[in-house]
Amino acid sequence: MADCPLVIIRWLDSRQPCGQWRYLSSLPEARPVEVATVGWLVKDTSDVKVVCQSVGDLDHPEKAQASGIMTIPARCVLSIEALTEEESGPNASADLGSAGSADSERFAAISDDLELVTIRMPRAL
Repeated sequence: MADCPLVIIRWLDSRQPCGQWRYLSSLPEARPVEVATVGWLVKDTSDVKVVCQSVGDLDHPEKAQASGIMTIPARCVLSIEALTEEESGPNASADLGSAGSADSERFAAISDDLELVTIRMPRAL
């Protein structure tokens, strides 16, 4: 697959089952959990969205392997947003700040090697 964009998918998932007996009359409000998943979108159909979080052996596309493969039912997807790397200065990619920081206003491809993200990864996928 030549076109595998790095994305963040927001989707609804089920809550973990309650492992104890409860009276049906006192069940808490039931709501799904909103989840955010980041990865390379390797399959995008009307039924499923498949992302992988790691790809190995990028120098040999015919031997490339993926790990952290997740299949998300399309009917659960709230949004899909392509992630891009922003550069604002000579060391922009080296100064991404703390990952997951509450004051971070952007998502970025986490790689100093643009060739890896733009050429070798898509070729392997």
